[in-house]
Amino acid sequence: MIDKVIKSIADDMNRFLKTKHDITEDKVVPSHVMNADGTVAIQEVDKVVMTLVNIEPERIQSNNTKYVRNQKGNYVKEKPSVNVNLVIMFSAYFSNENYLEGLKFISSIIAYFQSNSGVLTSQNIPSLSENADRLIAELISLDSTNLGNVWSLLGGKYMPSALYRFKAVSIRHDLPTMPTPMIRKA
Repeated sequence: MIDKVIKSIADDMNRFLKTKHDITEDKVVPSHVMNADGTVAIQEVDKVVMTLVNIEPERIQSNNTKYVRNQKGNYVKEKPSVNVNLVIMFSAYFSNENYLEGLKFISSIIAYFQSNSGVLTSQNIPSLSENADRLIAELISLDSTNLGNVWSLLGGKYMPSALYRFKAVSIRHDLPTMPTPMIRKA
């Protein structure tokens, strides 16, 4: 689910950036900043790297188990979804000669969310519908110490970036359960 949500957002951002800047290439690339061996993960420069930084549990969620009726008329226990928030960093991985261009694209990433009022739905991103009904994008501000800690965790050197929290992605997988027969009054 998380992979599909990230791909949906990246695809829609690329559509937005192509229209806004009259370009043909994809600029947003979902990827690590650094590989596990310490090498740079993206070989092409002049890209905005979209990196999942953290998965947080949604603090406000319902744990109510409910029963739903199946095709045979029996009731089966439906387990509640697990709702998580995704923290995603958008980093300008641009060459030194294109530093200002990188800042322009980070500004455009922020403009993308502003143009959607920070709300991503299946109406503005059709491919999102199968993975999330609605995501709320919230720009996160970190002080220099915490920002340095994030970049240390990612294994990279600081690049101009914007950090967003996406609330809430539902993760669900229903395993077959034994049906509960309907109790009928005699």
